[in-house]
Amino acid sequence: MFIISMQEAFIAIIPYFVLIGLLVLTDNIVNYFKIDLLASPKSVHHFTVLMQLLSSIIPVISISYFLAKRIKISEIISILLAITTYIAGIIYEYAPNNFTNFPIGFTVQSITIPIISTYFLKILYPFFSLKLEIKDGKTHAYRLFNYLIVFFIAFLISITFYIVIDYIMDITIAKLNPFNLHLPDIFLLIIRNIMVQIFWFFGIHGEHMVNALFGKEILFKTIMPNLTYGEFQSIFVNIGGAGVGLALLLALLLSTKDKIIKKITYISAPFAIFNIDNILIFLSVVFNRFMFIPFVLTPVLNVLLAYLALNIMTIHFLSPNFENYYIVWSTPVFVDSYLKTHSLIPSFIQLTLLIIDTTIYYYFLKRFFKYQSLNNHQAILEHNLEIDTEIKASSDIKAFQANLDIIDANAKVNEIINKLNKDNLLIHYQPKVNIKQNKIEKFEALLRYNDKGKIKGPFFLDIIEKAGLAPIIDIWVCKQIKNELKEFKKEMSPIISINLHPDTLKSNNAINKILQILRGENIIFEIIERSFIDKNAISNINKIKKAGYKLSIDDYGVGYSSLETLIKQDIDELKLDKSIINEIENKKGYLICKNTVNLCKELNIEVVAEGVENKNQLEIIKNLNIDLVQGFLFSKGISLKEAVKFAKEFELKNFVK
Repeated sequence: MFIISMQEAFIAIIPYFVLIGLLVLTDNIVNYFKIDLLASPKSVHHFTVLMQLLSSIIPVISISYFLAKRIKISEIISILLAITTYIAGIIYEYAPNNFTNFPIGFTVQSITIPIISTYFLKILYPFFSLKLEIKDGKTHAYRLFNYLIVFFIAFLISITFYIVIDYIMDITIAKLNPFNLHLPDIFLLIIRNIMVQIFWFFGIHGEHMVNALFGKEILFKTIMPNLTYGEFQSIFVNIGGAGVGLALLLALLLSTKDKIIKKITYISAPFAIFNIDNILIFLSVVFNRFMFIPFVLTPVLNVLLAYLALNIMTIHFLSPNFENYYIVWSTPVFVDSYLKTHSLIPSFIQLTLLIIDTTIYYYFLKRFFKYQSLNNHQAILEHNLEIDTEIKASSDIKAFQANLDIIDANAKVNEIINKLNKDNLLIHYQPKVNIKQNKIEKFEALLRYNDKGKIKGPFFLDIIEKAGLAPIIDIWVCKQIKNELKEFKKEMSPIISINLHPDTLKSNNAINKILQILRGENIIFEIIERSFIDKNAISNINKIKKAGYKLSIDDYGVGYSSLETLIKQDIDELKLDKSIINEIENKKGYLICKNTVNLCKELNIEVVAEGVENKNQLEIIKNLNIDLVQGFLFSKGISLKEAVKFAKEFELKNFVK
């Protein structure tokens, strides 16, 4: 939930930082060509500086908003608290210096303060809320007034945290400044690049942060005649921006055919050419563990290879006083090296580095798209259903939703997942009638959806299955049944059948969690036959049997039905599908049912006829020696209390001819 909120916050403010990039580019062009735009070149510059100064407040607003939305507290109060705390901290930290070092972009405080203030707002609300009753249509007003005292207490705590963080950073930076190490300057530049990239990975503007923490003296030192480390960095390391953005862009175009990703990449291309890569970083790198290694590795590799090449080749760099010399950080690749040398040799070095970097990114992006899943949806559903995070998929939260089977239905997925929560999902129980003993001990647990008082079937399961989120639903069902069994056992000792999706059976973590939840309970797990196709699923099915639970084959007679399953698997129960029961009054249907029942009796497998809807079917089923009957003839899925009452009052004679 936290990582999702952070990613949403970063993505939401991309347009703002793209605007800043365009302004910086425009400012450079205006100054270089002395264009009179608006009023003067200085007008563009002043506007650019102002927007940059505001850029540290923008993430404060975005993070506090999305985090408040996730943890369900007032978004406007959270934003006001975060901004107030951050500005108060800025005044405390920078006022003595007359704001000469006012922070730009993402900083440690601009990220930590909205997180701290928002969580304290959540923590303190139950204790210090005014608890005004909501009435007379004044819901919004009363809700905000309830935060009055909470706001001030949270502010005092949050500003204290700001001061403590500032103090700790001052001490830490003074003692751990890596640029105080007695190392060759080229190694210090490598260390600097690693730190810049790590900050970027966590959504913090790496260049600004490292400059603010440790200074940028290294960039003004000379690596060779007429070439500073800063110029070396711009020309040979940051090709297309931080993390070699141009290589990332090319690798994205080469590694996927997804239309959405390509469209985003095409939009990013003009910016990456001028070394503005905010879009690419925030959408494909931040918090993406697949991209961490190439994002840090490629700049370091460029430093080493370029340094080696410059010491092998004879290249003369022009003095800054040379009349045709003019490069800034936004000067495009190849152009910058030519302006600095009037030679094509550096351009060849740049091209070589770009090819190497693109190859590295291509490898990691292919892995990224291969293992990518809709974990954003997974985390939302886990939160809504209060599911623990033990079953999180191995891939991290991704900015791109590259599952091609889901792209078209993505809007529906979002809509459904945001609707589902523990308050509108419920369990109903359908009796499995023992027609031989005239009693009910077994029930099948069925998932139901409460749509504003109207109980519906789980219409959403198909979309949830395609999104790979079925294990979360199954775990929630198991937890809910575990809780409801406490009430059930006050009246009777039921045996509950629970359906497990094939994807759940494939997940070791999900099965371990389910076995832990239902330990000691009398449960039958219903599975469909296609579950036996997967080797890992078979292993987990065996694990279920070893734990002492019974297995039932659901929907037998359709799809993957095979006698091989009855031969090779240790099955306790078989459920004849409704489609077969519907044909039981016909000769072929009757013979299939009869022989299937006889086979199961020989194999000591209990048979359930499901979907029984009329008395004629019931009479035939009685003659076929079938053990259990389930269907609308007796009852649909009903609530726990109704199920207990139905079982106590049940008489078979009321349902026969």
